[in-house]
Parts: sequence; C-alpha cells; structure tokens
Amino acid sequence: MGLRSRIVNVFRARRVNREIDEELASHLEEAIARGRDAGEARRALGSLLRHREHSRDVRVLAWLDALRADAVFGWRQIRRNAVTSAAAVLSLALAIGGCTAAFRIIDALLLRPLPISSPQQLYALARQSLYPFGTLQTYDGWEYPLFSRMRDAVRGEAELLAISYAEPVDLFHGRDNESERATRQYVSGGMFETFGLRPVLGRLFTAQ
Repeated sequence: MGLRSRIVNVFRARRVNREIDEELASHLEEAIARGRDAGEARRALGSLLRHREHSRDVRVLAWLDALRADAVFGWRQIRRNAVTSAAAVLSLALAIGGCTAAFRIIDALLLRPLPISSPQQLYALARQSLYPFGTLQTYDGWEYPLFSRMRDAVRGEAELLAISYAEPVDLFHGRDNESERATRQYVSGGMFETFGLRPVLGRLFTAQ
C-alpha cells in the first residue's frame, strides 16, 4: 500500500477497522462454506485481535496512528478536567513566556554583538576617587572640559565618545503643543561616524 494511502487511512480509522473486520469475517465464511466447523475455523484462523493489529500496521503508518490516538486521548482528558487543564496551560504559557523574555534579554546583552562596525574595540572608561574618611568610589561620570582634553590627547590613536544615561522626557511639538513620551540621551557629535553607522536616507549628526 502506498505512503499516501497509509497517511489518509490514519484519519479514517473507523472505515479501516470496518474493512478489516469484513475481511476477517469473509475468511471465516469462506472456511465454513468449504465445510469446516465454525469453531474449528475460528481456532484455525487464530487470534482475531492479532490479525486486526497486523492488518492495521499494513494499512496505516503506525507512529502517525499512535500520535493521533494520543492526541485524541489528550483532548478527551482536557475536556474532562477543564479547570485543571486550563491552569496547566496557563502555567506553561507563563513559563514559556518568561523563558523567552529572559533569553531575549540575554541574547541582546551577552550573545548578540553590538550593531556597530568594530564592537571588539569598544571600551568603557571609569575612574576612582578617594572620598573623605578613605572611601574609594568608582564611577563613570566625566566633566565635559575633561572629556575634551582627553579626546584631544588620544586623537589619532583612538576615538573618545561621550554618552549620557537615557531618561524619559515629555516632548512637545506641533501647533497645538502635542506631547509625546520619549527617551532622550545626549551623545557627542562624532558617535555615529565612530561606530561606523550609515543612514538609509539623509544623514546623521556629525561633530559639527
């Protein structure tokens, strides 16, 4: 029997079972018609269940039929225990959603390289200061005049960028001063060029 027919037979189990039962019955009737006793003919034929299962394996794909049977059984159990099933599905959905969100964060922060030309050459600068009572503090804030002097000192060897923390602000635009919530961040003018970023249209900010 062809593969296509075996796949189709998986989804018409009643018809396949009926055909198998009719075939087994025809063998018994043929034996009885030849003069054999009905009981003797059944014993000679052997286990009907074994013949039925063997015939099903020939007519259908066994693994696909088992998958269909498991799906039908699972759906019946879900309908029978609707509240428990809904709680289980909701728990799985929350767990999968949480894992997906965590992976997206890890992928964005740790696995995926930054969308710039040379991420392996990017470094963050920090400094330490000695506070009163001998406390050593590390932070990454810089005054702009100091940033300018440092940028001039490394010119030709490296590119120094200034990037502020992002903060939410209310922007007002249009004739009616419509407000819109946005995230604002200050950067030095040469940031886009140093990162090797190119706009699809127009131009980006420059150091000028």
